[in-house]
Amino acid sequence: MEGVVLFADDHIYSENRPERALFESLRSDLPVLGVQSLELASKAVQSIGTFSAVVLDWQYSQDDSFEDIAEELGAGKISITTAQKEDAAYDFLLTNNFYSLIYIFSEKDIEETYGQALREKFGNRIIIEKKDESFTTDRVSEFKKKILEGIDEWKESNKNLSLPLKWTVAINESIQQIFKELSEAEKDWILEIYKSAQGDGVDPELFVIELLQLILSESLVQNAGLIEALKNEGDRQIETNDSDDKKKSLSKLFSRLHYSELKPDAPLMTGDICEIEDNVFGIIITPECDIKKVKTNKELSFDLLKFSHNSLEEILKLDHVKKNKKSIFFQVMQSLHFFPSLPLLSDDLNKGCVIDFTTDSIKINSKTLQERIKIRPRKFKVNSPFIQQLRQRYISHLGRVGTPAVHTLVRDWNIN
Repeated sequence: MEGVVLFADDHIYSENRPERALFESLRSDLPVLGVQSLELASKAVQSIGTFSAVVLDWQYSQDDSFEDIAEELGAGKISITTAQKEDAAYDFLLTNNFYSLIYIFSEKDIEETYGQALREKFGNRIIIEKKDESFTTDRVSEFKKKILEGIDEWKESNKNLSLPLKWTVAINESIQQIFKELSEAEKDWILEIYKSAQGDGVDPELFVIELLQLILSESLVQNAGLIEALKNEGDRQIETNDSDDKKKSLSKLFSRLHYSELKPDAPLMTGDICEIEDNVFGIIITPECDIKKVKTNKELSFDLLKFSHNSLEEILKLDHVKKNKKSIFFQVMQSLHFFPSLPLLSDDLNKGCVIDFTTDSIKINSKTLQERIKIRPRKFKVNSPFIQQLRQRYISHLGRVGTPAVHTLVRDWNIN
């Protein structure tokens, strides 16, 4: 199994404990990172990212009590209840996102209390093993075998797991090399890039992030191991499936590729989808280099392309569209642009929208738009490269020039 196993248990370094014996035994077969607290486990997840598996103790009993200022008041040690410890493990799983098998050891049967919520988030990636009287140092090999078999079964039923792991490794290797080269060139490289962007009037924070993402991409496309893994995945055969469940899952996939959910404090960006009035939305197409200037100058205006919740249905009613409906979905019609599976329009992701470049271009005053956003917060934005495609097609539509057709005799003469 490729990748590192995260083993989180507060007894992995305690003498004569089965947890320690299991930890040491697993280390003889797999690369295992051991941590003794959920706080360290969270930091490991944030720092390393993808693990092949997470082995998690559900109850943490090492800190049954802790010293507090309350001791000065005569309270002494303050007890931490079992429920609080279990809630901590539960919160750890709900608040951390990782793509791996999760193997839980619990002294109690937690399936009834926590099972449903955990499976809603992680699906069949959760395996719960109860620590009962059989969990002893002498029988550690049995539990080790179960864990290894569980990992192997998970790997077999999720053959595409190896690709995200390779991807994570490639990203980590590339970003470390990039940081090394940039710091060798200039010790204050982040500040200098920031100041350069600031001088050009763009949002410096976004510029630095986007620039480093582009450099990272240039490195990844040269990673032979990652390219080979992608080729192998592309050669994998799967059964044809046109069921409604498959349609919905693919719509969910491509919706995620097209749109990102915005956090409440996300900066204003090109591609943001704003609700400008009831059931009418606008996509900001003001270029990123002008966003900061327009945002801070209340007299300037943002450029948007608008659409309504029923724009696709209305477009499909037009006579010139009825004849070739499929052309809309392939961006063939020069004046129309299609977006699929918009989460703003349907929870089932079965509704898209169409923007008509001839009628849907609008300008909204900077102050007015920002006031509307306060009332109707942005929820999603269009991702790259789809926002660039939208802007490029719109600009191409505006810049089109009519020219006389070539005479048929000239055409024939050139062909012959």
